[in-house]
Amino acid sequence: MNPPENPNAKPLVIGDCAYYRPAGKVTMDEAVELLDQAIAWARDQRIPKLFINAKALVGFPSPSLPARYFFCRRWAATARSQVQMALVIRPEMMDPEKFGVLVAQNAGMNTDVFTEETEALDWLLRPAGA
Repeated sequence: MNPPENPNAKPLVIGDCAYYRPAGKVTMDEAVELLDQAIAWARDQRIPKLFINAKALVGFPSPSLPARYFFCRRWAATARSQVQMALVIRPEMMDPEKFGVLVAQNAGMNTDVFTEETEALDWLLRPAGA
């Protein structure tokens, strides 16, 4: 699989982690697709950790709970339990209960969502068993 189709960003791989910072005005469906492509690319490249800062993706409202359910299930299916993902989003996009994280985890994906890069990287890059 090719890297995600976003002319404003290409994944950077350092060690066992890919870093992706997509940017641009997109629809919700386009944003979901970009992230799905990034997950599939990391999985196909056998890169076990994926850091995505999606703060620069704009043009759509905060997703509804049903939308979160369906795209998080999709991402988990794409990951096939082979990609751990830390996702950074704007605070207004964050569900305070982290509903999407629960959905994805229940579907077998090791993931979490953050509003700050440092917290996301601390979580993603922590040693196994820490």
